[in-house]
Amino acid sequence: MNSLLVVMVVTALCITWVRASRRNRQRWLARLDLPGRWEWQDHAGTLELEGELDQGRYCFSESGNEEQGRWWLQGHELVLQPEGGGDVNALDVRLFEEGKIGIHGPGRERRIYIKQRANVVPLRRPA
Repeated sequence: MNSLLVVMVVTALCITWVRASRRNRQRWLARLDLPGRWEWQDHAGTLELEGELDQGRYCFSESGNEEQGRWWLQGHELVLQPEGGGDVNALDVRLFEEGKIGIHGPGRERRIYIKQRANVVPLRRPA
């Protein structure tokens, strides 16, 4: 009987922990607010992210070059998979303040992006 009680308590604790973790992740994703247009601070370049809070499509534009593909969050990393089978890049994402993020990784070292606000609400594209 005691072992059944212990199993029930451990199960309840695990369920509570999983729910709290999910809730905290959703809050973090809402604060990050990645979908939208991001301007590279102090340089000419943009990062456009479309889709959900944690995945979708992206477009990097800088110096006349453009890269498109899929993006998703894996922990605190922004993973980019270019169209056409290029190398998958994992970039560290840091939230400095609302509307300002830092991205660090191969080819994009220590970049700061500022979110461009607009009064236009983008309509979701059909999947």
